[in-house]
Amino acid sequence: MEYLLRERSATVADWYELTRVNFWRDDLLYVYLRELYDYFYGGREEPPESPDDVPPLGYEV
Repeated sequence: MEYLLRERSATVADWYELTRVNFWRDDLLYVYLRELYDYFYGGREEPPESPDDVPPLGYEV
């Protein structure tokens, strides 16, 4: 997980293929992964919530 966070080598498409969980932007995926890492290995007490998998109205992907 540290490698993935450091290198940011996975895209949202890669993540979806592996997990069937959709993120609509890479940066949201990595925020979630950082929060998940902090939950597993750091001091975060609550698991993170996945961001909405649908972009807001008017946002161009």
